Amino acid sequence: MPTFPQRSPGVLVSPLGDRAVAYDLVTETAHQLNATAGALLAACDGVADVDAAVTDWAGEAGVDRADVAADVTAGLAMLTELGLVGRDEAFNAPKPPVGSTEDEAEGERASDNAVTGGAVTGGAVTGRVHPVIDHNIALRGPQADVLEALDAFLGTGTDAEKATMFFDAHETADGELVLVTDYEWRFPSREACLRQLTSVVNEYAVWTHSCAAFHAGAVRSPDGELVLLPAPSGNGKSTLTGAFVAAGWDYLGDEAIGVRPDSLVAVGYPKRLAIDASSRAVLNLPESDSADLDPAEISADVTRLDGDVGPISRVVLPTYQEGAEVTVQRLEPHEAVVELLANTLNLARAGQAALDAVCDLAATVPVERLIHGDAHQAVARVSTQLV
Repeated sequence: MPTFPQRSPGVLVSPLGDRAVAYDLVTETAHQLNATAGALLAACDGVADVDAAVTDWAGEAGVDRADVAADVTAGLAMLTELGLVGRDEAFNAPKPPVGSTEDEAEGERASDNAVTGGAVTGGAVTGRVHPVIDHNIALRGPQADVLEALDAFLGTGTDAEKATMFFDAHETADGELVLVTDYEWRFPSREACLRQLTSVVNEYAVWTHSCAAFHAGAVRSPDGELVLLPAPSGNGKSTLTGAFVAAGWDYLGDEAIGVRPDSLVAVGYPKRLAIDASSRAVLNLPESDSADLDPAEISADVTRLDGDVGPISRVVLPTYQEGAEVTVQRLEPHEAVVELLANTLNLARAGQAALDAVCDLAATVPVERLIHGDAHQAVARVSTQLV
């Protein structure tokens, strides 16, 4: 008896209402399939019997078996042409990060340690834990003042979580700061490290394996409605997120937000906002040479939310256009999934969990395109249209 071919390595499939979405991790291509083609692709496991499946499908649909067999043959040919089945090219998923593997002891006093010729000697003290979606990152090193400065700058530290990985940091005698993550970074000074530190940590938000990680901001209204704001760079996402904070909303992050499949719970990463000079002006903030902004500079009593916060109520896809009136357009699921996939950062790492989260969002949560020329007016419009 003939069996179905096997799905090509790296091909994922997930339902989307009365459709299905196939995503090819090798070619980084998405395909929207009708329900029949989606069921056919899902059956391609290299084991299931074609004749038995044809008989079952014909009985369920109440149609002639020969017609179903012909459709299956044509469908398999189409899936093969797309590379979704029958391709031998391997897909190797990226390995999870591990952080620094330097074998430094934890919990010792900084005074018991020394830095000689740029190398750490003695044990290490450990800083606070910074939740970054999948990872709880703690800084570690021989100099407590260095850790305190880096922890204070990140602003996301907690003592309530246990570290799952470490970054080792120390200053050399000539003032160079060495930061060891999965890689070694050398900065000419502590200040130079602070200018790049957020970007270094951001990589670990992208290196998430348990859920979808979106290039997005996220905020929670005073009434508890959670809004995800996915957008490509340059669309004003961080500025709009800052405007929500200024309006009294809670802050989950402006760069990478996790979304768990099934529950659609948002996972916060409330880092410093990436804000340029023009965005500072929009938010009525003083000029600064720093490209990183503590959300407390926008609203002193802002609440930062990390970890699993709650289910997403609404997805808003923002685009800033100078001089534009505020417009909001509801997208159909097949349109929404295209936008969400374009802003998903970790499909190769999270695989099926990420695609399921994307399709669940598109199918079950309102997704709207927001065009605006004024961030504060956009916040007001979204606030009045909460579902």
